[in-house]
Amino acid sequence: MPSPTTIASQLIASTIAVTLAAPLLAHGGQYRGPGSILPPSGQLSSGASNNQTNGSTKPGNNNPAPPSGPSKPSSSGPAGAAASGRPAQTAASRGYVVGDDLGRWEFWWEFGKDPFLRLRDTIYSDRGEDPLARWNPRLAGLRRNVSPPTEADVRGVAAQLRDLLKKSDDRDTSSSCLIALAKIGSQRAGFDLTEHFTPFLARGDQELRESAALSIGVAGDLDPKNLDVLVGLVEDNNKGRALSGKGAVNERTRAFAAYAAGLLLRRSRNAAASLRLTRPLQAVLAEPTSHGRNLTVAAIEALAQFPRGWDSPAANTLRRGVATEIGNYYDLELGAGDQLVQAHVPTALARLLQPRSIEALKWRDRFAKDLAAGLRSSGTRTKVNHHIAQSCALALGHMCEPWETDNSPSHAIGELLVNVHRDHRDYQTRSFAVLSLARIGGQEAMDYLVSELSVANKALEQPWLAVALGVLAAKQRADGSNDDRESDAYRRVTASLLAQLEKARNPSTIGALAIALGLTGAEDARDILRRNLVKNQRRDDIAGYVALALGLLRDTSALNDLRDIREGSSRRPFVMMQSVRALGLLGDYTLTAQLSQELSQPGATVLRLAATASALMHIGDRRCLPALRELVAKPSVTPLTQAFAIVALGGVCDKDPLPWNSVYASFVNYRASTETLTDGIAGILDLL
Repeated sequence: MPSPTTIASQLIASTIAVTLAAPLLAHGGQYRGPGSILPPSGQLSSGASNNQTNGSTKPGNNNPAPPSGPSKPSSSGPAGAAASGRPAQTAASRGYVVGDDLGRWEFWWEFGKDPFLRLRDTIYSDRGEDPLARWNPRLAGLRRNVSPPTEADVRGVAAQLRDLLKKSDDRDTSSSCLIALAKIGSQRAGFDLTEHFTPFLARGDQELRESAALSIGVAGDLDPKNLDVLVGLVEDNNKGRALSGKGAVNERTRAFAAYAAGLLLRRSRNAAASLRLTRPLQAVLAEPTSHGRNLTVAAIEALAQFPRGWDSPAANTLRRGVATEIGNYYDLELGAGDQLVQAHVPTALARLLQPRSIEALKWRDRFAKDLAAGLRSSGTRTKVNHHIAQSCALALGHMCEPWETDNSPSHAIGELLVNVHRDHRDYQTRSFAVLSLARIGGQEAMDYLVSELSVANKALEQPWLAVALGVLAAKQRADGSNDDRESDAYRRVTASLLAQLEKARNPSTIGALAIALGLTGAEDARDILRRNLVKNQRRDDIAGYVALALGLLRDTSALNDLRDIREGSSRRPFVMMQSVRALGLLGDYTLTAQLSQELSQPGATVLRLAATASALMHIGDRRCLPALRELVAKPSVTPLTQAFAIVALGGVCDKDPLPWNSVYASFVNYRASTETLTDGIAGILDLL
């Protein structure tokens, strides 16, 4: 399996409610919900390598093959097995965790949280010192003295990583350097990155080939030569084969190149460059029987990155052509396995089409019809593929105006989503329907969600309704329509969430209600959340999300409790990451030096290294750079420690405010997953 970092291990929790079987990758700890999410449609791997032999282009060839000559084995033992892409003997099975419920809200939140948190923007905001710090020693660490790396800092880091990349023969070090440099970008690095990436396309190690292809997209440079490289790989043409060592470009590499092309397409406002990127992706959809599902899904998801807000005659012409090709694929009569791939079309078109355009209205009606066919009361005997129904439900939330009254243009869609929530055959589709009601927003949508919250099943339905209310409130705050904290609507939402939190006993429900209250900005929720944090500080399944909620609420009075939890979570990476995010949102940057020191402590586990590196990435404080650079250069450190230090350097110097894969992760039907999209270990959504 590819993983530009594949330093992986399984987090195994003691309860099914938290079942943290998610991996920690060398580019940082990435918690994407409990357990593996790869669908049981036949491509689950158990103990396979992350490598695939070069030259495999057969449709459906999605399983990794034996190693094709890795450059050098990583460290030995369980950590080394994880680092090289091979699960340690003690790791959990990479299939479904027994008893795991993929319909839980945590999956959706962990994929989609970044646009709600916007952690780096918050940390870099200049709000000065909290005036209360003069009188309250607990707030003394809140001076906002964090600062992003300077231009000189970034160029120094880039030069160090470039030199290390040239001489390293360790897989983990090389893949970490590739992605770290890509996060920096050529312009900020001060030299061309692509010439350092392309040699790895011909390496005999599949992980490095995929890392190199993906890095070109993450770097974001729209130079024509970069477009030529990605197009050559996606098309498997002569140039692509020459870059790959004269052999055929295998499907996994082509899929990663397609995702990389999507990242460049998102940045482009040049018609010629956009046309160059979209043509090979459209060609994949035009010949679906010639490609496997990994490449086809990658093409759909990449085309969906065409900028929705780019409005010009050339852009509109290109957009219509892309939408037509994606729509034609959706119209094909395909079997159940291929319908999993078609399920990516509704959300793709929802992201791509401009609101209220003729094409958007046409497809909105089509998705509504397909969604309605799955209602128990529809009378149809045809069972619509659940993956398609889930995606239709998600898409409609992105294609409608607020549902304010019975006369609103979105009234019919709103009523349909209500009926789907009550009557659809598929539980996940019902859950996604309430999220779409939240994204649509408006008084009618809010009224329904509030009324259902108090009567819903406490363990199954209430978490989704709670999070939906949080999303709705966050959307209103972002739109500026919820500035009045004294409004009846605002009070009703927060009062409903608080009332349910007082009564909640199920850990997952408590977590959902906490996050929802954090998204609403309800300051009157701080007291009950602090009490919950203290009471459940040893409960990973509660403490992590309650901590994050306090960060979202900017509750500085919780600072000491959050610090204590972080310092005591060395063996609890999930709780550590949530508390670090909370402290970052609160402006506590006293932990930069502490984390830098922890990264170099001897005997640190893979989990600890991953969580610490990821924490430094999230904070982005330039003060940690000297310690990290020294650690990378130290000959005595293990390759594993070095790789995680490289990860942290790339994250601190990242040119973008959000993780590079958030553009794919935040609006995807993760239930219709393929291995290169997400398998819980090495898909693009599993990397940081």
